[in-house]
Amino acid sequence: MDDDLIVADMYRLALSRAGHEVQVANDGVAALRAILSSRPDIVFLDIRMPKMDGMEVLRDLASADLTRSIPVVMLSNYDEPRLVKESISLGAKQYLVKAGTNPAELARVVSQWVEAA
Repeated sequence: MDDDLIVADMYRLALSRAGHEVQVANDGVAALRAILSSRPDIVFLDIRMPKMDGMEVLRDLASADLTRSIPVVMLSNYDEPRLVKESISLGAKQYLVKAGTNPAELARVVSQWVEAA
């Protein structure tokens, strides 16, 4: 889930080409709604999103029985140690910085966490 439509589309295309079905939400409320209704195999979640930020979405996912087991990978431009630590403590499996992550790498991350689940 990403608020930047161009970045989200780039990641969506890379994951689709790798054979994954992808949903994109433009804000945190839409992301949470989509996750609750479709129960995806994995969630990539940005921190900065309108209406509800990624940390709030992560907290909600971690606290709900229906979504607690869905692997969440934070994918953000923020690389502050505090945010990384908080994300992991809330249950994120991994924290990736967009600037250091190319779209093709996301397919490997999907395999890593979906196969481990």
